[in-house]
Amino acid sequence: MRIDYYAYRSAMRNVSPEIKLLLALGTLLITVSADMLALSLFVIATMSIITVFFARTPLKIYLHYMSVPVMFMLISGFMIAAQVRRTAAGEWNINLSLLFICFTRESIVQSVEVFCKAFAGVSALYMMSFSTPMSEIMTVLQKLHLPRLFVELMALIYRYIFILYDVAERMQTAAGSRLGYRGFMQSLRTFAAIAGNLFFISLKKADAYYDALIARGYDGRLEFLSEDRPVSAVWASVTALYFVVLCMVIFLNF
Repeated sequence: MRIDYYAYRSAMRNVSPEIKLLLALGTLLITVSADMLALSLFVIATMSIITVFFARTPLKIYLHYMSVPVMFMLISGFMIAAQVRRTAAGEWNINLSLLFICFTRESIVQSVEVFCKAFAGVSALYMMSFSTPMSEIMTVLQKLHLPRLFVELMALIYRYIFILYDVAERMQTAAGSRLGYRGFMQSLRTFAAIAGNLFFISLKKADAYYDALIARGYDGRLEFLSEDRPVSAVWASVTALYFVVLCMVIFLNF
C-alpha cells in the first residue's frame, strides 16, 4: 500500500476528496476530449507541480511510479509511429533486409500527440492517487451512487493487487539470494517458478483475506470510514479557475 502511504502523508490530505476527484477526473475528460498537444503539455506540467510541490510527494518517488506507465506509453508510441513495409516508404526508414520499418512525419506527430495525451491523463490520476487515500475515493464513489458491488470490487481488487505484489517481491528477493538470476536461462526458470507459486499463494491469500473480513464482522457489505472534510471555498475557486484556464488554452489553440 505504498501509494496510500504517501496519500496519507500528503500536504493536500485535508483538502476535500470531492474537489480532488473533480479536478483529476474533469482534467482527464477535458484532455481526452480536446485532443490538443498544447493542452496535454499544460496538464502534464500543472498536475506534476500540484503533486510534487503542493501535495509534497517526493520527486524521486513520483518519477519512480511514473516510469512504469511511461515505458508502456513509449512502446505504444513507437508502434503508432512505425509502419512495416516491403519497400522504403517514409522520410526515415530502417532496413531489416526483408522488410522496412518506415516513419513518416505524420505518424511521428500522431504518436507524440497520443503519448502526451496519455501522459497527461496519467499525471491527473497520479495527482488524485498521491493526495487522496483509497478509502476516501471509495466514499466519494458511494456518494455518487455508483453500484455498491462495483465500488466494493474496486476496493478488494486494489488491496489484493498490493498483497500479491508484496508476496512476489519477497519471492524475488529470496530467489536472488539463492543465485536464482545468475544467468539468462536460470532467470527464466526462476520467473516460471515464481509465477507458478504465486498462483497457489494467491489462492491461500484469498482465503486468509476472506477469513479476516469475517473476523471483523463482514456481512456482505464493506463500509468505508473517512473524515468529513467540507468543500473549501478557496479550493473550489482554484478548481474552477483551473478549468477556465484549460478552456482558454483550448480556445487559443483551436
